Amino acid sequence: MDTIATLQEKPRRCALAPENDVFTEEIRQLIYGKSRSKYRILFTTRENTVFVLHVRHSSQAPLMGEQVDEEDEL
Repeated sequence: MDTIATLQEKPRRCALAPENDVFTEEIRQLIYGKSRSKYRILFTTRENTVFVLHVRHSSQAPLMGEQVDEEDEL
């Protein structure tokens, strides 16, 4: 949770996620952890608010549009 809280300050410091090309909004990722315990925190920003979309283990394949429910689709 502390790592996610750091997104309040300069969320644009994080790289664009591979999923960025699939969705209409800008999707960024914050990598958290070490070695085998790395996670990708996927998020977007709207105005001054950060929305965490998904937390995925780094070994998981990137999300594709069809994997997101229509109600959650960006």
